[in-house]
Amino acid sequence: MKNYIENTLHQSVKIEPFNERDKLPLSLKNDFDLYCLNINNLYFLLVEPKNDAGISELRKTQKRIQQLTGYYCVFYLHEINQYAISKMIEEGILFIVENKQIYIPFLGIAISQSNERVLKPCSKISFLTQKLLITAIYQQWEKVNITKAAALLNVTKTSVTRCFDEIEILSIPVLKKYGRSRYIIGASDKKDFWNKIKDYMRNPLIYSYSFNDDIKVNLPLSGLSALSKYSMLEDNSYHTYAVTKDRLKELKINQMQPTPKGETPVCIVHEVGYMVNYHDNNAVDPITVSLMMTTEEKSDPRIEIAIEEMLEEYVW
Repeated sequence: MKNYIENTLHQSVKIEPFNERDKLPLSLKNDFDLYCLNINNLYFLLVEPKNDAGISELRKTQKRIQQLTGYYCVFYLHEINQYAISKMIEEGILFIVENKQIYIPFLGIAISQSNERVLKPCSKISFLTQKLLITAIYQQWEKVNITKAAALLNVTKTSVTRCFDEIEILSIPVLKKYGRSRYIIGASDKKDFWNKIKDYMRNPLIYSYSFNDDIKVNLPLSGLSALSKYSMLEDNSYHTYAVTKDRLKELKINQMQPTPKGETPVCIVHEVGYMVNYHDNNAVDPITVSLMMTTEEKSDPRIEIAIEEMLEEYVW
């Protein structure tokens, strides 16, 4: 710690234990190591998280520590992605990333030794990343890197790199670095892995088409029809199918005559954001089916039970 700061700033610094810990609540004392940092007789509180801390936690901690102690707070971090670094600079959160970067702007210090690729911000998971994570559950991935994931998904390494970037930016806790390589880990325990990612998942349904004529091609079942296939639930009087955007255009499904308003359709076609290769592909995979169900549908006890039974039998 001291050597890196001195070598980077080309001047001596003093780092000593913080002896006013009693000013701080127990939660801060338990979660952070605290030191006094002296640079040119300017004093800072050097704060080192004991565990991974997100931007929101660092933001709150900075304000609390500065209010309670009167010292400027500088975080000492061992590892953080480039997107988080850019957000901290944007918000004026002072930091030192071990062996990579120092940001203390009012000292004229914003020094970087990092050659890391900048991660582009994103606010929600893409369909390809969602497909990757669901596939990881079915195939029980354990320490799968970008190259292997690309082969398993039959997509380019560039596409999977973007998926890994999204997972890192969104802080989905299934990515681990070994050296300079990133790996998906932990999917051998399917239910535990699902519990870590489920809050980031989105409904894969893009658009629902209703028709008076049945589809003349073989498409996988979707929605309630797929749930009925995987459980004892009775299907609607019509079938529901799934199709991806490319296939939709190829079959010209979006050009077919829709069902007049108020009439019961002969079939419904769901345009979906992805398709996971699952068993005989006669139906959308069970996890994706569960994500398709609306809040209103899940409020029906029969559907809720059917989803639980489906996941228990076909996934866990």
